[in-house]
Parts: sequence; C-alpha cells; structure tokens
Amino acid sequence: MNKEINYLVHDSPERSFVRVSEKATYLNCSPLREFFLNRLDAGQSNFVVDFDNCKSLDSTFLGILVSLAIKVKARGNLSLINLRDRNLETVRNLGIHKIAVVSSEKMENLDDLENINPDGEERKASAQLIYEAHKTLRDLNQKNQKLFCDVVKFLDQKREDSA
Repeated sequence: MNKEINYLVHDSPERSFVRVSEKATYLNCSPLREFFLNRLDAGQSNFVVDFDNCKSLDSTFLGILVSLAIKVKARGNLSLINLRDRNLETVRNLGIHKIAVVSSEKMENLDDLENINPDGEERKASAQLIYEAHKTLRDLNQKNQKLFCDVVKFLDQKREDSA
C-alpha cells in the first residue's frame, strides 16, 4: 500500500490546479487521469500542473499529459509550471513544450488542496492506459515515433496475446 500523496488538486471554474509530489508514474497516475477526464466532461479547459515537489516522472504519466493538452488545445490550455532539471529536459526532449505552456510562474498559495486518492491505495495504470499513453507520445512527433515505436509494438503484442 502506497501512503504517499502524489496528486493534490484545487478546482475552480477558471482552472483545475494539480500539484505533483514525489513521483508521477504508472504506479499512481490512474486517479489523476480519472480526475482530468471528469473535469473535461464537466467543461473545464484550463489546467495547471505544478512540478515544484516532483522528483521524477515516467512516460505513462507524460502520455496522459499529452492527451490532456491535445484535448484542451482548441479551447483552453495546459500549463506545466516549476519544471526543473531532468523533468524539464524530458518534457523538452519529447516535444511536450510545443503543445503545453511551460512556465516558471508561481501559483498563489492554495490552502484547500485535496488529495485525489484519499484512500491512499495504489492505483496502478491498466495495460490499456499504459498502451494509450505511449501511443499518444509516439504520435506527438517524428522523433517520438522512433523513441516509442518498439514500446507500442510490444504493448500491442501483449494486448493481442492476452485477448
């Protein structure tokens, strides 16, 4: 059981704010994806994700962000703030900075952040979510085609084998 709080959120009509803590990985990103989908369904089109306390992130998490950025592009935006060091380098290397706003903007102090996974139980991404996230990253640009084609092929084969 994972007792870490990885995602704290504040939701308002203007935007949904997410503070990422520690690690953002396939082991804990399912509740965040559900949060994004619920907010999109409710009409939200502006999202801010704060990485000030984020130590690492993986490709499944990044694929979820890319999917969100693509969905809000026409009517809103996704802002990624306080990215530093390896996290910033990864976002730039994958071309995510071209579809999301990357900023060093500081957010006002939000006192009413809520844990999106209050039971604290691990909510690992499903095989389908992992596949979709990597496929989204692969399709983002030509460079990512090369980086993720083998991963997507492998995951696709695994899906076929288990069907």
